[in-house]
Amino acid sequence: MNLLHGFVYRAIKKADPVLGNFLHNRGFVVGGHRYKFLAFSLLFPRAARKSSKGIEMHPPISWWVSSPLPGLMEALATTLLMDGKAQLGNVELILQRLEAEELPQFGRRSLFETISPIVASTGVKQGGKIKRRFLSPDDPNFWRVLEVNLERKAVALGWGSALGNVKFLCEGRWRSKLFEVQGANVRGWMGKFWCEGSSALLRLGYEAGFGERNAQGFGMVRILVSNSAVEAGGFDEDRGFAARYSNIFDK
Repeated sequence: MNLLHGFVYRAIKKADPVLGNFLHNRGFVVGGHRYKFLAFSLLFPRAARKSSKGIEMHPPISWWVSSPLPGLMEALATTLLMDGKAQLGNVELILQRLEAEELPQFGRRSLFETISPIVASTGVKQGGKIKRRFLSPDDPNFWRVLEVNLERKAVALGWGSALGNVKFLCEGRWRSKLFEVQGANVRGWMGKFWCEGSSALLRLGYEAGFGERNAQGFGMVRILVSNSAVEAGGFDEDRGFAARYSNIFDK
């Protein structure tokens, strides 16, 4: 996660220093919450195995990155195409193919599957300090955090609250994953869920990620089932969602 996170920021800053510095230092702030509007997936290799050095991945390796802000995607794509590679620590990945994926048609209800873990947390007071407690999908507060988080992201983009609320329904069993991110342990969850509400909010979750810490590599999803019925008075195409990019790397 840390290596991918660092690579994305460096790549954006290399192509657009002003945008890269804004993204790294500030982002979009709403009510004390900071959003970067950037999400990326785990790495999906052809095969992988554990070794004494960690995990060995066999190419080709697929990786997805997305944002509702076209400028971020353009900057990242520019660096990838110019350099033709991604440096992750001591490992150099050679870019084999870069694709802009077509966005699905969203109705009011879609089934999603995580391609990076979703993180939801709440503050707990301990010894006079506020510490983060990570929530699980079994806790109703997990879904409440996702709902509030998505609505705040819409506000940060200047949409206001006119889009209404979203509802979540857990599908099947979820599995937990623990990561070390910038020296802190972060617990996320992988699984499937239904989301119902404004098509604009569903697309925002799809492009910007669901839950917290999206720019650190959490909360990215793919769509499994989409209600493609057009929503009356729905999403304004001029708001400009950028298509996500999929990257195929070879070693």
